[in-house]
Amino acid sequence: MDLASWGFRYWPFDRTFAADRFFASPQHDEAMSRLLFLVEESRRCGLVTGAAGTGKTYLMSLTQQRAQRLGRMVVRCDATGLTCEEVLLQVATASQVPCDLNSTAAQLWYGLRARFAALSLIRQPVVLLIDHLDSSDGGVLQAIRRLNQLADLVGLKLTIVLAVTDQVVPALLQDMVELRIELNPWSVGETSQFIHDATRQAGRLQRLFTEEAIQGIQEITRGIPTKIVLLANLSLLAVGGNEVQVVTRDCVEAAAAEFLPQAQRPGGFAPSPAAGLSKTKRRPSSVGMLGR
Repeated sequence: MDLASWGFRYWPFDRTFAADRFFASPQHDEAMSRLLFLVEESRRCGLVTGAAGTGKTYLMSLTQQRAQRLGRMVVRCDATGLTCEEVLLQVATASQVPCDLNSTAAQLWYGLRARFAALSLIRQPVVLLIDHLDSSDGGVLQAIRRLNQLADLVGLKLTIVLAVTDQVVPALLQDMVELRIELNPWSVGETSQFIHDATRQAGRLQRLFTEEAIQGIQEITRGIPTKIVLLANLSLLAVGGNEVQVVTRDCVEAAAAEFLPQAQRPGGFAPSPAAGLSKTKRRPSSVGMLGR
């Protein structure tokens, strides 16, 4: 697709984790401030909660970047489908503990204790980021408690940030969590601000999406940020190359009806009779641009 035809310098809705492309909605800005407070003050544990797609992984990535700028050693782990031993191996490896796939749990714990003691001696704070905690083996919770106890034992400044979809704090961690950060779906105002900011930063000065189109995106995605990015992408691809000056609600509904799985549409959603891609001359290969 010719970006210049839209007035873009780059594609505005790419799912990137770059810090300069972060949209600081009011709630994400507040969440980032709280996470930085945890890191800067070396508080022990924060819990980020929110439905899938609300931006937890994005915040974890930004926290990693900013904690590293503050001189923290950052250990980041995606716990999806992992057992306790696999998470422990990731933490040990990222903490520069000499180990390999054949290391036993006892060896990993021994190595972590020695490493934590060394880091404490040189006063090196550590930030441990564990994403998708609720998608891991139940034993991971016990490992987190033990890491917490180990840091206390050797005097290490350890900050643990956990991300889960469940809003209920796990019983094993209730006495550890000092700060809870909840992410909710965006309001229509936040969705509108995101879309207009993204297109403006990409180089287009005129508004590209009508307010009715944004309302349609909000209704179809229910305000979930990752789905908003996807549908905005699809809407642009659906009308690309057709000399369309603005994206209307009909374009949004047509893109949703054509490309989104039925399970991702609201129960009452049905495209309007005017919606449809048959009137547009789409290039089938354009859909492949979504594989980013």
